[in-house]
Amino acid sequence: MAPMTRRRLKTLNSLQISSAATVASIEDLLIEIFMHLAVKPLVKFKSICKQWYSIISQPQFIINHARKNPRLNGLLLKSLTQEEYPPLSLIHLENFQPPTVLPIQFLNNPGANILHSCNGLLCYSVSQNYMDVAHDPNASVLISYHICNPTSGHSTRIRVFNAASAADLRSVNIAFDPSKSIHYKVIFVRRRMSLLESNRLIKFDIYSSETRSWKFVKEVVYDVGFNNRGVYWNGAIYWYDTTRRAIFYFDLDGECLKSMPTPTSTPGSPKMHLEYFGESSGCLHLITTRRPLGMQFTIYEMQRDKSDWIVKCNGDLSFMTIKYPKMVCGRKYRYYVYRPLCLVEEEKKESNLVLAIPGKVISCNLKDKALKVLCDLKPAISFGALAITANKFKTYQYMETLACI
Repeated sequence: MAPMTRRRLKTLNSLQISSAATVASIEDLLIEIFMHLAVKPLVKFKSICKQWYSIISQPQFIINHARKNPRLNGLLLKSLTQEEYPPLSLIHLENFQPPTVLPIQFLNNPGANILHSCNGLLCYSVSQNYMDVAHDPNASVLISYHICNPTSGHSTRIRVFNAASAADLRSVNIAFDPSKSIHYKVIFVRRRMSLLESNRLIKFDIYSSETRSWKFVKEVVYDVGFNNRGVYWNGAIYWYDTTRRAIFYFDLDGECLKSMPTPTSTPGSPKMHLEYFGESSGCLHLITTRRPLGMQFTIYEMQRDKSDWIVKCNGDLSFMTIKYPKMVCGRKYRYYVYRPLCLVEEEKKESNLVLAIPGKVISCNLKDKALKVLCDLKPAISFGALAITANKFKTYQYMETLACI
């Protein structure tokens, strides 16, 4: 080979190595920039070019981004009133903004029912023959189950075999931790009567998005009141049985049902009622109040080892009635209208209690008692005093996620 040809090849190889290094450095820079952006812009950026799509779709990037941005973005609000049926709306938790109607029509269709939310994913069911059942109560209900990412608007149907009837299916919950994995699990809890009427056979079926398959866990004898308000925390799904005032949880690794202690009240203290049971900032919280007879509240936090509850905060919200007199109702007997929706933990270790009061959603700083109106709620028939007292609407935590379902 001629000396000139060798020099040209050497120069060409050097240029290729330099170009590869430049591309690699640019990709590292892009990853660093993307890591500081919110989820919604990143979802849009995926359509700009193949390189950006590849970076944002990488499982490790999705996990690292979730670890760096573990914040609660808002609450999804769903009215249960029949006279007025406002669409599913997003309540923002930072500053005053009107509720945003999510552009996801299939969640507002008749027959659609949100069952559970977990770290940015929603599980919902759809009655396929909703109108037939409405005209004929004896008609069989055909139900399908779906997982939705509200941030991207994508939804996928879960193939369910040997589906239990609506009466037998006690709970459907999602287990999803985006800081550990891009995959999720769906837990179906079914009730089956045993030969002894005093016992119930509870069966847990687990769907894995990683394998796209079901795992059927053996039946256990248990008399537990399950509901779709289960909470995913620390590798398990937790339920508060309001009838027995007990807490049970299903450990996903051990695939077993266990019980845990409930908070103990001080002897002689006023009777309190469970108002909120949920997860915030990696902690499991339980809130009790004297609603509707009083405005005292207690916030409990479960220790990481599940051994006991500690009192995080005791408080009284009576000071709010001065600024918001519609919270006080009744002529002969006074009662208070409010409802805790969630607890938001700030980066500065400050906690804000988010409450619904007639026509508004309020954030209350538990340290300095500062109040902030997050949004106005309309119409009154759906979010007024009667609707709040009778729990005529549901809320679901909303987190933006890059998860691909």
